[in-house]
Amino acid sequence: MRKSIVILLTGILLAGCASATVQPEQSAAPARSVQHVAEETEPVVQRTYGTLKQKAEEVAEKITSASWEELSSLFQQDQRSAFSAAVLQEKIETAASGPYTIRETDPYVRDDLFGAIVLLDSSSGLLEAVFTVNEAMELNAFACGLRPQQSVEPEETEDWREMLVTVGNAPSLYGILTLPMEEETAPIAILMPEELDDPMNESGSNETFRKDLAHQLAEHGVASVRFDMRLAEDPVITSVFGWRFAQIVSEDFAAIAHSLELYPVDASKIVYIGHGTAGALGYGLVQQHFEITGGLVLINAPFETDGAQLFARAAWLDEETKELVSETLETEDADTSELAGYPVSWWKEWQNMGALRYTRYVAIPILIQQGEADQIVSFKEDYDSWKSQKGSNVTMKSYKDIGHDLRNEDGVFDEQFAEDIADWLNGVDINKKKDTKDTKTTATTAGKR
Repeated sequence: MRKSIVILLTGILLAGCASATVQPEQSAAPARSVQHVAEETEPVVQRTYGTLKQKAEEVAEKITSASWEELSSLFQQDQRSAFSAAVLQEKIETAASGPYTIRETDPYVRDDLFGAIVLLDSSSGLLEAVFTVNEAMELNAFACGLRPQQSVEPEETEDWREMLVTVGNAPSLYGILTLPMEEETAPIAILMPEELDDPMNESGSNETFRKDLAHQLAEHGVASVRFDMRLAEDPVITSVFGWRFAQIVSEDFAAIAHSLELYPVDASKIVYIGHGTAGALGYGLVQQHFEITGGLVLINAPFETDGAQLFARAAWLDEETKELVSETLETEDADTSELAGYPVSWWKEWQNMGALRYTRYVAIPILIQQGEADQIVSFKEDYDSWKSQKGSNVTMKSYKDIGHDLRNEDGVFDEQFAEDIADWLNGVDINKKKDTKDTKTTATTAGKR
């Protein structure tokens, strides 16, 4: 009996094992079906600094390997005809001849824009490729161009020396730091140019304005930093990222101001010196950066009641267009529309930077200098209008026979401006001192109302 039970149990166990070996084959089809569904559902890629960095490196790799078809496949579907392999190859090879090697990849995240800037060395020079991506991390805009070659060399005399520096946000900009002999105790001036695309030595139409001013300041014990403006080095950013004041001006300025403590100067005495339009912008930029305590200097700065009109004047727009700008800003809400070739958002950014919004709040010492022979900024109208913003912290002085670029009738750079800036920083009343040159000057010190 017991033996029969054992035989019966053994038979049941063997049947169970046989059933278990068959079971996976019976459930295999549903398992494959589930796996198939999983393959069709791709995870959503988040637009982060890390994923943008990866995408930038991928774009750079496609360019260096001349994988034009693969580069085209990175674009969103409706852009692939506009950025076909042939089109991309022509764009890139026209901008700079290969071979290409990767130098730098920098993600770009600003408001609603996500993209990157890729820098590649080529046989033609430094190639820049700029792109943006959609929510699926597909490219939806692209431009490339050759960045200007760096040709400025540091100089040195018995009284001062210069060093090449990199400044601003990534990708960084070239700059020159000019240091007087007693450098560690020297105040440091940030030299801002008249136009948004000026290289480091220039301001407006004069190719050596900032260089000459830096050297003259150093002769009188003031250090300075001058640098390429963003648009001088990045020739294609506005075609992809648009016109944005933060990227073109204020972010680089902030990075420069915060980096001055790295150099052998007295970073507790930072001075803003702006020529032309940059002088008027100084009020807004200084008000946003409380580390600038040394002073604010306006050299031949135009006076406008609002920031948008300041840019309209700097862009040499006619009076009819200026009126259109004012009327549009009063009624326009959409930032996507354009006005005189620029988006309305750009005009609003300039409107927000208008000097008169900030003059009452800037309490640091202010010096306003004006050449009486200036043919761009009016000595009578602009200079007199600045007097309306006078306060106990404001000094004003004008210079006879000196033009907009601080040259006299013989084309010689006038050293009196730099000397007066240095004396003013040292607490000297520059309106009462005897000038060191024969040229007659007239001066006004603004008193507090």
